[in-house]
Amino acid sequence: MSESVSSRTKTLSASTSSETIEYPLVNDRWTNNINYRQLVMSSCIGIVQVWWHPYLHDMRKFIPFIFLYNILSVIFGYPLMYLELALGIVTKKSVINCWDLSPVARGVGFSMLACCALTAFVSGAVSAWCLALLVHSAHAFLPWLHCAATAQPACAARHRPLPEGSETPAQSFFFNFILNLKRDGLKGGLGSVVPELAVYYVISWLLIYFVAFKRIYSFSKLVLFKDVLAYFVLLVCMLGATRLSGAAAMFNECDWSVLLEGTQIWRDALEYSLVQMSISQGVLVMLGSYCPKAPHRLATTALLTFLVAKTSCMGSALLLGAAHGALRTDYDNDTNIWSGSSSSIILWADYVARIPGSQFWSALVFFTLFVLSVSTTALLLQTIMSTFTGRSIRKISWAFLVAICVLFCFIGVMTICTQGGLYILNFLISWPVSKVRAPIAAVVALVITYTYGQTTFCDEIYFAVGEYPCMFMRISWALTPLLLIVVITGVGSLWTFEASAGWVSLGLCLVTIPVFFIFYFVFRCRVRNIVDDVK
Repeated sequence: MSESVSSRTKTLSASTSSETIEYPLVNDRWTNNINYRQLVMSSCIGIVQVWWHPYLHDMRKFIPFIFLYNILSVIFGYPLMYLELALGIVTKKSVINCWDLSPVARGVGFSMLACCALTAFVSGAVSAWCLALLVHSAHAFLPWLHCAATAQPACAARHRPLPEGSETPAQSFFFNFILNLKRDGLKGGLGSVVPELAVYYVISWLLIYFVAFKRIYSFSKLVLFKDVLAYFVLLVCMLGATRLSGAAAMFNECDWSVLLEGTQIWRDALEYSLVQMSISQGVLVMLGSYCPKAPHRLATTALLTFLVAKTSCMGSALLLGAAHGALRTDYDNDTNIWSGSSSSIILWADYVARIPGSQFWSALVFFTLFVLSVSTTALLLQTIMSTFTGRSIRKISWAFLVAICVLFCFIGVMTICTQGGLYILNFLISWPVSKVRAPIAAVVALVITYTYGQTTFCDEIYFAVGEYPCMFMRISWALTPLLLIVVITGVGSLWTFEASAGWVSLGLCLVTIPVFFIFYFVFRCRVRNIVDDVK
């Protein structure tokens, strides 16, 4: 047995060395395990973790939802994070080329890139929001401290019941003076472009381009700065949130019976856990391919990454939940906070307006959110750029980067920066950005476990980093394909126009998986027929 293992080790090392000499798949490879681990951990400390929190507007469901998220992230999120990192480490290739180990699943790489591109589009839009609020924080006083007379609908002052149809100062300012929001939805189109927001959006993408221009090393220089800044702001703000009147309302008003009302909240918690762990968007696969050529404790890296994702996500969620509770106390339990992508930004703005030195803290908070959104988008953009691995293509990769940034800028200005841009962003984050992840994760686990072979894959991990995945990992990978059944059979939403558009968008993101599956088997059958004819 020892002779066979040793001989296999020599064969693998020889083939790996020959591959590295003749076909350098990854030029940018870390030589330091500590710096590499820090980079992987930092990938899960981004704008998504501190901004996107479903059910934040609903105090009845918020805590049960967070509870479900914590359970499902341990059962599925952590093992899938480990799996994607290991996939990059074993193959040492990009998101698309890594599927050389199982060509039947090559379409999964393209679906991951689609999810990555949509997530980058969303995070780039949030960076424009944060930059706008950062600039407005430099006024003589915060503009959302008081109600504006020109606000439509009317804005309501604090410490009195909220009149029907009116809004809180923070929400009124954000909707009227940042977004210039259309209140009738998408009826009549997206509306006109908001010039100020468009300028902030273009500036954001210029900064994203400069961060992504020098490939992964440019992002790594931001790691220590942005992570320390993010945790400092979260820690200080959480301490301040404990002093707010009504901060405990999210615990007092929660209703655990919502867990039995249907499967919607369960599916949302599952999707939320995948989003917060950066799963199914290709980033972890790319970072795995940069793993140093040395023994590496992959389980430790995955566990630390899981912990920082949990702490940043839970810290911001509980902080914003406390801010919402304080806001409900001011307005007698009725705040009219909209669901979707705007709720977190509005509650961040309302929170900083409550604490001493509100201008300083507003500038610091929104600067932090802006840095997180820019770095997150740059990393997603680098994931897309990592697929250009050919020698001739790499020489002009800068042109592809410019083209991608210009394309995102143009589409964003024409959609997100319009008066109806908020509805587009809510649709993207609720449908293709979130719901596409579970099917992708299920297919990845299915291919690795049952097509390529879980035992073979675990052996490859051992020969790559010197450790073997634990039993819990292997059981979770075997059960993960059930996620696909949960997503497909758990559809309970009404057949609305939004749902129809959502399913179309999901189909476009996932269509490459069955297409490549069919092409693979057609090609395989034709080759088999040709061989049989020759015989």
